[in-house]
Amino acid sequence: MARKRTFSNRRGGAVSGNRRPRLSYSELEGRRRETESGGGARKSAPREMSARDPRGRTGDRPAPKPKRRASQGPTGFHVAVGAVCILAVVIPLWLFVFVLPSPIGGLTPSVGSCVKTGNVQVKATISKSFNPQNVTLKVDGKDVGATMQADKKSVSASLPLADGKHSASLLLNAGGLMGKRTASWSFTVDSTPPKLSITKKAIKDIKGGGQAVSIDLAGTVDDKDATVTVADKPVTVDKTGKFVYATKSTRVQSLKVAAKDKAGNESTDYVITQKAPQAKGAHVSIFIAGSDTDLAKMIALTQRTELNALEIDLKDEAGMIGFNLDYPLAKQVKATTNYMDLESVVDQLRFKDIYAICRIVSFKDPKLAKARPDLAVQDKTTGRPWSTGVWLDPYSKEVWDYDLSVAEAAAKAGFNEIQFDYCRFPSDGNTSLCKYPHQDARPPGQVIDDFLSYARTRLAPYNVFISADLFGLTASNQGDMNIGQRVGDVANRVDFISPMVYPSHYNLGEYNIKVPEANPYDIVYKSLQDFQKKMAGKPAQLRPWLQDFSLKIHYTPDMVRAQIDACEKLGIHQWLLWDPDCTYSETALKPQKK
Repeated sequence: MARKRTFSNRRGGAVSGNRRPRLSYSELEGRRRETESGGGARKSAPREMSARDPRGRTGDRPAPKPKRRASQGPTGFHVAVGAVCILAVVIPLWLFVFVLPSPIGGLTPSVGSCVKTGNVQVKATISKSFNPQNVTLKVDGKDVGATMQADKKSVSASLPLADGKHSASLLLNAGGLMGKRTASWSFTVDSTPPKLSITKKAIKDIKGGGQAVSIDLAGTVDDKDATVTVADKPVTVDKTGKFVYATKSTRVQSLKVAAKDKAGNESTDYVITQKAPQAKGAHVSIFIAGSDTDLAKMIALTQRTELNALEIDLKDEAGMIGFNLDYPLAKQVKATTNYMDLESVVDQLRFKDIYAICRIVSFKDPKLAKARPDLAVQDKTTGRPWSTGVWLDPYSKEVWDYDLSVAEAAAKAGFNEIQFDYCRFPSDGNTSLCKYPHQDARPPGQVIDDFLSYARTRLAPYNVFISADLFGLTASNQGDMNIGQRVGDVANRVDFISPMVYPSHYNLGEYNIKVPEANPYDIVYKSLQDFQKKMAGKPAQLRPWLQDFSLKIHYTPDMVRAQIDACEKLGIHQWLLWDPDCTYSETALKPQKK
């Protein structure tokens, strides 16, 4: 057995061949001090030793190379720390990607949007499966679950909402990690178009320009943020909503003025460019117009007197249409007749340079009311047509279109003006029992205003004037008399207002006149004064209906002339005479100027 080799170290201690001696703390500390603070000889030792042995050894055997510590693999501690770090990243990422994002989206109406319809669909989409019973939808703080509809991907509710700002919220109780999720948003409803008024218009022929005209107009819009255009060209609107504009056009084409708000609601008005005379006219019934002989007599009257216009009935108080109108509903209720050839009538008037006005009775129509009770004013207590069953529902769009089918036929035939009579709500009888089948939230005055605005838009392509007949007291302190005839509003929609200032239609003591029927000058003068005040600054012209018939008092030519004189005194140089029999007092009229 070989003997274990031993050798002495520099300090004289024995060192085994396979182990180095373990130094005590004091020995280690001593060596450190020698290295850091040893004497000069010690500091220079490395240089002297380097000549003999780079490691400073004195023996012949080279010093062994220091051993490098073997690298160690990851320990369990390291693995645990790494796993924690990975989870710290993955778990939040999973939460953000799969759990935290709300499944509620697709909000309708969109956040901050403006809706231009009063019937609004409030809707939200839900990207994950859900139970409708776990969803609560509220609008303006009220639960709308009773009207809410749900499918696999959304919930919605259609609601009538008033103009203004509204809020909506949705609560989804999904359970589990999803928990409760909510979404809240707001939107605005604006279903009312801006109110547009043309306050001034001046149309002048351009010298040597044929049918060319210059047009100066001014107007107002109640929404200063609305965009105003004239013939599709933008117009500057000041801070108060006023605008002015000058342009050129022709006598054969109307000029469109429009105002559109931010929600897209648009209101329109039209400047009719055809030349209108100071019309002095007389009423002509369907039967007179349908007789060549009688119509010729009326035309001859205009050739002898100051009359220069005739008003021809096309649809009268009986619901009769005086010509063969090609309109299904008119034929269905048997309202059309063959009394007159429409184009022939117009040609005869135009040939004699007579201003042609057609009259359309709007909401009094026993024929249509009887054939279509669903379009008639009904009695709340019986469910049958109200009173004598002659009044149509002014709320009904179908009724509007029926009347305008007559108006469009007249415009196409060449009439200069379309006049709407009985353009009002019923008055005679117990109106508290009236039920309007198509009624909505609009008051009567707004309904009449909307009808006239609709008529203007429908008839604008034909460049015809429109006018409306009003009760003689609607400009008095009695106001619209609950029949929807608001003088100021009507004056913004039509070209002419014709109040029926028949002296026989006023009550005793009206305007402090003991017997108005016996005092035609006074009652007409005072009534028209009120209309002038109400229409001040409005674009419509005043052209009254005057009485040339007898009721309680026999009306003489002098009494007819007294009414004309009252108009002239007020600066009103146009008027219409009414006699249901069309027998006029020629001696009350001035002769035609030669």
